[in-house]
Amino acid sequence: MVERWLVMSNCQTVGLANCLQAQAPDVAVTPLDPGKFKAQRWRANAGMRGYDRLLIYPAIRAEVPKAKVERIGRHVQLPIITFRGYHPDLIYLHNRGRPLGGPVSHYHSAIAFACYLQGIGAAGALSYFNGPFFERCGYFGVWSGERERLIAEFAASGLNIRSYFRDWGRSSAFMYSYNHPRIRPLYDMASALLESLDLPPCRSDLIPHDNLANSAIFAVYPEIGENVGVPGRYEFRAAGSYRSIGLEEYVRRCFALYDTLQADDLEPFHEFRKQVKHIRTLL
Repeated sequence: MVERWLVMSNCQTVGLANCLQAQAPDVAVTPLDPGKFKAQRWRANAGMRGYDRLLIYPAIRAEVPKAKVERIGRHVQLPIITFRGYHPDLIYLHNRGRPLGGPVSHYHSAIAFACYLQGIGAAGALSYFNGPFFERCGYFGVWSGERERLIAEFAASGLNIRSYFRDWGRSSAFMYSYNHPRIRPLYDMASALLESLDLPPCRSDLIPHDNLANSAIFAVYPEIGENVGVPGRYEFRAAGSYRSIGLEEYVRRCFALYDTLQADDLEPFHEFRKQVKHIRTLL
């Protein structure tokens, strides 16, 4: 009898579920991200008992407190792929305690925002997007620490991705943003997950489509790309659009947004406050 698995995670849910299904033909895998659960809560809860195994990112429980996950007998803890090595300037901001959207989803530039707080205009802010200033910000030293952090977080969940990581990013960035991986890392994550469950993954070159390719994309700055050995360019893209915008338009639109708000209402997420504070001292 075919086992039924339910995958509950963040924006990586669908890609991971598809990659699991592609490598585990004897299992039926269903994705259920928070948005889908909230849209059909009663139906989703009613079907919980029909699954043999729940694969869940623990932090997602807070987003779906009404999910009856206890109805599923076996639970597997999932990590998620986050990596700042390509996008060390990407931060999140609060406006009156709520996440602030911008030209590219909720992705903001620490340098641009620090310039705004210092009273430097959009035109002046652009002059700080260069290799020497990135080095002063510490951006060129982020990669190795992020690699070890990610590998350790996966190991804590029983997943060994060290050998897979070596192949990521050999020709291009393996992330679209801090928390949006390309499909290859998710495919390898699925392999590591199946291996941890003593199920041999059926790997092939027929990998699922990259559903996050049409999500928000933050630029890999050319200077950052050169430092880590991948192509980079100032190319930003909003979710659902294939129209890219360059650095000048991105920064200009960020400043135009900030000018409509009260500066005192804007604050970086906790994990980015130290970074913004440091950059302000460099300006």
